[in-house]
Amino acid sequence: MGSMSATRLKDLPPRLQDRYGYRRTPVAAIAVAAALAILIAGFGGWMAYRVANPEVRYRLLAWEAVSPDHTSITFEVNKGASSSVDCVLRVQDKRHQDLGYAIVTVPAGSEYSQTTYEVATRELGFAAEVLNCATPGNLHAPTEQFPPGTSNPPQPWRPA
Repeated sequence: MGSMSATRLKDLPPRLQDRYGYRRTPVAAIAVAAALAILIAGFGGWMAYRVANPEVRYRLLAWEAVSPDHTSITFEVNKGASSSVDCVLRVQDKRHQDLGYAIVTVPAGSEYSQTTYEVATRELGFAAEVLNCATPGNLHAPTEQFPPGTSNPPQPWRPA
């Protein structure tokens, strides 16, 4: 038996390379793939930065079901000093049905704001939350979800 050695296609003469389909690495394809990878990585980094550093940050600090007709909600907002912010507050019962729902405007003027708002409710609240805070026109939050035959009490709560 004779010895056989493996031959690489690129070591063959051009006539045989054409016959057996030697492929040269296309420099343009590699450059396009690299540019696309850099573009995707840059976009991913930008999105991660935007998620980690939103224009408006908010946090529920405390809430208290004061009585069956209202709940007190205290929350903080960090935003640009020159912009006002709308926040959606919600109070629910044990069945997760809305008892009170309010959109509160935090005025421009300070980067940090701590607000206490009295949400009027139909009965004693079981849970309270700040659904979202955003600049006007950019507010996206679930709509009020009251049981059939009921509606949101007039906001804000006022003593009788």
